[in-house]
Amino acid sequence: MKIQRTKNATRNIFWGIMFRIVATLCPFIMRTILLYILGVEYLGLNSLFTSLLSFLSLAELGIGNAMVYAMYKPVAEDDDVTLCALLNLYRKLYRIIGIIILTIGMVLFPFVGKLVNGTCPENINLYLLYIIYLFNTVASYFMFGYKQSILMAFHRNDIISKRATILRLFMYGIQTVILFVYPNYYLYIIILPLYTVSTNIANSMIVDKLYPQYVCKGDVPEEISDSIKKNVLSLIGNKLSDIVLNSSDNLILSMFIGLSMVAMYDNYYYVFNAIVGVALVIYNSLTAGLGNSIQLESTEKNHKDFKILSFLNYWFITWCSACLMVLLQPFMKIWVGSDLMFPNSVAILFGIYFYIFQSEKIVLTYKDAAGLWWPDRFRPYIVMGTNLIFNILTVQFIGVYGVILSTIISLIISIPWSAQILHKHLFHCPVYGYYLWYLKYLAIAIFACASTYFVCTFIKGNLYVQIIFKFLVCCILPNVIFLLCNCKTIELKESFGKIKGIVSKIHK
Repeated sequence: MKIQRTKNATRNIFWGIMFRIVATLCPFIMRTILLYILGVEYLGLNSLFTSLLSFLSLAELGIGNAMVYAMYKPVAEDDDVTLCALLNLYRKLYRIIGIIILTIGMVLFPFVGKLVNGTCPENINLYLLYIIYLFNTVASYFMFGYKQSILMAFHRNDIISKRATILRLFMYGIQTVILFVYPNYYLYIIILPLYTVSTNIANSMIVDKLYPQYVCKGDVPEEISDSIKKNVLSLIGNKLSDIVLNSSDNLILSMFIGLSMVAMYDNYYYVFNAIVGVALVIYNSLTAGLGNSIQLESTEKNHKDFKILSFLNYWFITWCSACLMVLLQPFMKIWVGSDLMFPNSVAILFGIYFYIFQSEKIVLTYKDAAGLWWPDRFRPYIVMGTNLIFNILTVQFIGVYGVILSTIISLIISIPWSAQILHKHLFHCPVYGYYLWYLKYLAIAIFACASTYFVCTFIKGNLYVQIIFKFLVCCILPNVIFLLCNCKTIELKESFGKIKGIVSKIHK
């Protein structure tokens, strides 16, 4: 079956962005209410336990990615028997993973008190909170979490986003009432696992309605089973690396400095991650369609699409990086006040961090869509090891600067490596042209961001007026610079043609 890649990607992106708006603005409101009603240390607890339980999800080992990738070919070939067998295997594996996470979580239970350096909020039992977060983590594995793989394989992430948007709005509404009427942190947190359970039930019901032919039965052929095992072994490193890069910062800051620093850092990281989340919606929406394209289209066609998507990605992240460098500090001053702010240099570092982090995402999206995990199996360990070593060494001397710089250094090691693997194994062409391409866009981004930051230093006056005028400069200047630097490139022409084609299909 040749799925409707453009149509599916368009609605996946639309509903994914709707979900991301809810998942960004509502937690922002919740963090603000939590900060002013309960205090900064509760924000630190929130961030600490979220990061800790992310490490426990390591037991998933990337099985979800491997299973969805294994479904691309049966979907393309209308092989319902194999899809049912894969779903059956996925359910078995998820139950085993749930048991492993629960077991490891209980083994770590006695050591929870060691994670906080300094004071903890009064009347808070760290162990009870840990149990609530642990239940939230394992709930999906024992319920119907495996079923959403069918929606992802058929490129219907929009259905997942719709259900999650509605349920999240309901969850945040209840949490807001709790904080205002009866400000108890336990009641606030207990809503989280209830949301997780409800989301899994909703996704299961919609899968059963849309795809009733796919039930858990049969055994996976040996050659597919061997391929899944190989991919899972390869994905262990990717899973480890993702968790270390995204979750180790809060744990290290908590252990070496304290909960207040975790809360301050996580406020900045929250804004950073909100923008990352919007981009992630796009990448996730494209993955299944790219997997289908790789199965059915020529290498030349896929390489051409890769160049267009990379161009659009560089444009987007150049603009976002400029916005972060310029607008992050005045926004934080309005949101949390001067007492919970870092120096301007931290905002600039977050802008650099964002660009480096996102510049690799199209390469990684194609790598995942093509299932190129085995050739890539050593890279994540080097990236993760570099990040951890530099994190532990530098945080003791330069604090939060060390945490951000450690991640940037590890990503700089990762970028050329992943690009080489993609070009060698999927596009079958030299990677040196891509390296030159990358350096060109990096130079444009540096010039655009520096120019925007310099111009905005002349904007003075009321803080709210500053934000408005700085935002206008950020919307115009970096985009104009990027377009002028690329006005004669084939990628710009092809990108506008692609966008025009998508818009015309939407209006039909």
